[in-house]
Amino acid sequence: MAEIDYEKLAEIELQKDEAADTQAGQEGLFVPPTPEDPELNVNHPYYDVARHGIIQLAGDDSSGRKVITFSCCRMPPSHQLNHTRLLEYLKYTLDQYVENDYTVVYFHYGLKSLNKPSLKWLQTAYKEFDRKYKKNLKALYVVHPTNFIKILWNIFKPLISHKFGKKITYLNYLSDLGEHLKYDQLNIPQEVIRYVANLIDIASLFLRHDENLRRKQKGKLPPVVKVPPPRPPLPTQQFGVSLQYIKDKNKGELIPPVMKETVSYLKSKGEFCSKTKGLQVEGLFRRSASIQTIKAVQKLYNQGKSVNFDDYHDIHIPAVILKTFLRELPQPLLTFECYDHILGITSVESCLRVTRCKQIIQDLPDHNYVVLKYLICFLHMVSQESIYNRMTASSLACVFGLNLVWPSKGTASLSALVPLNLFTELLIDFYTNIFTSRTVPGEVLP
Repeated sequence: MAEIDYEKLAEIELQKDEAADTQAGQEGLFVPPTPEDPELNVNHPYYDVARHGIIQLAGDDSSGRKVITFSCCRMPPSHQLNHTRLLEYLKYTLDQYVENDYTVVYFHYGLKSLNKPSLKWLQTAYKEFDRKYKKNLKALYVVHPTNFIKILWNIFKPLISHKFGKKITYLNYLSDLGEHLKYDQLNIPQEVIRYVANLIDIASLFLRHDENLRRKQKGKLPPVVKVPPPRPPLPTQQFGVSLQYIKDKNKGELIPPVMKETVSYLKSKGEFCSKTKGLQVEGLFRRSASIQTIKAVQKLYNQGKSVNFDDYHDIHIPAVILKTFLRELPQPLLTFECYDHILGITSVESCLRVTRCKQIIQDLPDHNYVVLKYLICFLHMVSQESIYNRMTASSLACVFGLNLVWPSKGTASLSALVPLNLFTELLIDFYTNIFTSRTVPGEVLP
């Protein structure tokens, strides 16, 4: 029996995809995307690749894991892109996250004969991503897969472990992402949105026609769709409401109950348990937890019910709850107003950066300042146990940076991570220096 030429089959399937896109009215040629990252500096070590926006940071998934997107439609023709450099840049990006659990979303739409990497490059790429990268990758979502993907799967199947294969999820519809990720945080390429919109328009046309025919036959008018008003938050709500709201509903307490209880639990478990727990647990704040459990704990807090973390037998649950609380604040703890000031930290001379951090947080409202001081004091304690938990100030900054501040519109770009993480690292490392010059009545420490 003749050996199957999978490479030739893959090329044929890719040509079929292109023909189908053309028939559906999609553009077949690469159109350079509008620059989406004004913070990207020409001195970036991978500026030649990064400027295309192929690889993006897209917030967090439902478990609080960082999400990286790879968009084929943003890849220029092969002669305009060094694929070796692309692989290096992908590793450079992932190196910032592989110590923590993370998720990857691959947007397949837009891969053409003109811009696709060679199969040899794909094989090299898979081998380059050793256990360091695969261990903490919790999910790989392939959006809009085609027969081309199936052919690739047959080619790489001998190389892919069963364990890694279980992490791959194929999504035929963009809306399916909402079940796994925070859809509003995803930086979905406009080309993908146009592709989906075109399919939806065609489908909607037929659906509307069918519905109108049915109603004409029955002599009924189209129903009036009533949109229910948004529900007001519960008096005991902790997640998704402002610090001021929580303070007003908790007799003026400055530190939100959920923050006080998670911090207290993590601290006490480190101090009073004979086994290694709490602050000494390796990878504290890096690991994710069951989505169902986190939602259940959130519900208890929002309903004003007591939470006993001992019942869950997982020290990472209070850690994830603390991160989730910060991430779901309507305005970040460091406020939108501070975002641009924080981005400028890298342009400040090294010897003046701590002073600049101090200046920036002096402008915070009293309440934000107190809560930030409480949190950073605790994270400073965690970093002091780094010989056991491996969580240095730098490691904690990678986890908490984007949970403390984000832009008022959209999500932070990859190039913004360096200053955001640096600022957070300085807060943790130089806590005693930065937070000594200001006191607020009623403030407490962990």
